[in-house]
Amino acid sequence: MTTYNHSSSYNRTYEKKVIEETPRIRITSHSPFATHHVIPPSFSSFPSSYSFGGNIGSVHTTDDSFTATLDLSQFKPEDLKVSVIGQYIVIEGKHGEKEDELGLIERHFIRKFALPKNIQPEDVTSNLTSEGTLTVQAFPPKPKESSPARSIPIKIVTPSLSSQTSPISKEDKADEKETTKTVQ
Repeated sequence: MTTYNHSSSYNRTYEKKVIEETPRIRITSHSPFATHHVIPPSFSSFPSSYSFGGNIGSVHTTDDSFTATLDLSQFKPEDLKVSVIGQYIVIEGKHGEKEDELGLIERHFIRKFALPKNIQPEDVTSNLTSEGTLTVQAFPPKPKESSPARSIPIKIVTPSLSSQTSPISKEDKADEKETTKTVQ
């Protein structure tokens, strides 16, 4: 019988996957119908203190948003890194060897989430609480508010008399500029 670590849903899911994917030893008898699969004892249970980094609290993804909450209380803020690489949000945690009740342990994890298609890499933010809960969010930028109304000046140009009867010379153009008025 297989036993699971019940300390977190992530551990149970991961352990179940490891156990299901573990090579099985086949014991057969002389009967063609009697085949038994045995899981090697080293994989049948994990110590309850054995914890994998990045226990996921929740993940919510749509085309326009992404939110993930992870329990990273076993890592210091300086041991964590959140980045966007290509089309993935990458969360990484690593700390050196530490001693626990079973001996030495070194933790390192990398968790990748697909970046929603309507989100730009610069729209990704992350926050870490003092309890070690990391929240990574990505929302499209809010539309920029239109600037306040602005008056556009209307220029009134009065043509000079000479421009009506003959081609405009450089001197006439200078005179025309002088007679230009601005109305607001």
